Amino acid sequence: MRTFKPKSLFGQLLLFLGLPLFILWGFSAASSYLSAMNAATQAYDRTLLASTRTVAEQLVVHDGKLAVDVPWVVLDSFERNMDDRLYYKVTDTHGNVISGYDDLPDMPKNTPGTELYPALAWFYDAEYRGQTLRVARLLQPVNEGGVNGMAQIIVAETIQSRRYLAVRLLMSAALTQGGLVLLTLTLAWLLLRRVLKPMRQLSVQMARRDSGDLTPLPDLLPWSETRLLIVSFNRYIDRLRSLVARQARFSADASHQLRTPLTVLKTQASVALSSSDPMQWRESLVAMQSTLDNTIHLTEQLLQLSRLSRLDQTDGQAMEAVDLVKIAQACCFSSLAQARSKNIDLGYEGLPTAWITGEPVLLGEMCMNLLDNALKYTPDNGIVTIRVTRDESQIVWLEIEDNGPGIENGQVRHALMPFHRLDNSAEQSGAGIGLALVNDIARYHRTRPELLRSALGGLLVRVKLAAI
Repeated sequence: MRTFKPKSLFGQLLLFLGLPLFILWGFSAASSYLSAMNAATQAYDRTLLASTRTVAEQLVVHDGKLAVDVPWVVLDSFERNMDDRLYYKVTDTHGNVISGYDDLPDMPKNTPGTELYPALAWFYDAEYRGQTLRVARLLQPVNEGGVNGMAQIIVAETIQSRRYLAVRLLMSAALTQGGLVLLTLTLAWLLLRRVLKPMRQLSVQMARRDSGDLTPLPDLLPWSETRLLIVSFNRYIDRLRSLVARQARFSADASHQLRTPLTVLKTQASVALSSSDPMQWRESLVAMQSTLDNTIHLTEQLLQLSRLSRLDQTDGQAMEAVDLVKIAQACCFSSLAQARSKNIDLGYEGLPTAWITGEPVLLGEMCMNLLDNALKYTPDNGIVTIRVTRDESQIVWLEIEDNGPGIENGQVRHALMPFHRLDNSAEQSGAGIGLALVNDIARYHRTRPELLRSALGGLLVRVKLAAI
């Protein structure tokens, strides 16, 4: 069975506020009707008992017999005042009817007596001639003229007046409480309209915005509970504007970086096609192969940089426990061929194991880029060392040290930016992406690289990572 859920806020208001109010209104009306009937019953019972006493006052004894002379003018006045029919029956001390309606129903057995009046009186309901009656029964002691005992006076009346009074009281209570319910819902609806008006204005502004408009939203929601929504939206827009700016800058720089090797390839191919010398062809093919290798490496770095830019704006991949020493040693083994080509002393120093929390693929990329930069800029017969250490505060450090040209303090910030290549070495084949990748991977792990002057005179890169 499907649950009905209103789609509008006013529908929700009616469901969660109006419905309970209407239910309470119904319960209150029923309770008011019962209370009104009880109040009417007590008021009219008092009048009915007065009628029985009036009749009891007319009991007389003649010739040893009990008789009653009921003044009809008295009963008639009660009828006119109450707008109901009255019936009565009087029986003597032996239970014989001496006046009134013989077939008027007697009181049922076990009917409790009333505690409201100091008299031998009972009240009960009965049916008579197709009408519902309210009956009062009074026992009147008689002790005169040789007659001793209890005479019984029964006076009954129809209940139209009682019901009329109860209905009047019910209508008064229902109108008052119904008006209160409607007033509450009306005020709630007006408040809802007032609350939603700024939101409608904000929706209109958002609908009219250009797709490229990333300016902050105006503060149209004046309430403290809704102002947080605007603040959150503006923070999101700031992040989105930063991401779009980075992507635009990345696209421009990447297109510039790729245009150069592609132009070189085209030139090399043109040179080969314009020559008929096989040696010239071979030289062109070797040059094209070198250019393609550099282009492939550049493309891989660009893809990594783009992926990190996206991860920087999302949760990224889940962190896990990894052994940083194994990653560092694996990267060291992978770079041995490059180190041997320049006769560089490449080695690992430090801990036998160091468990940290991180993303293993990205950590491997960071180590490889740091080693690639160190091997690329370190001169022949140089030294490159990768190490993993832990200080007194149990912080794990990844370090790559070389004896290359190093980086001046004033150039550190530029070195970490993509496509910024420093003119501190004869090596000019790079695109200036390696350290930018290292910086983004470190930022993804909530840290940053430190570029320092090493004891060997070159560059020392240190990255602090969270230990387990």
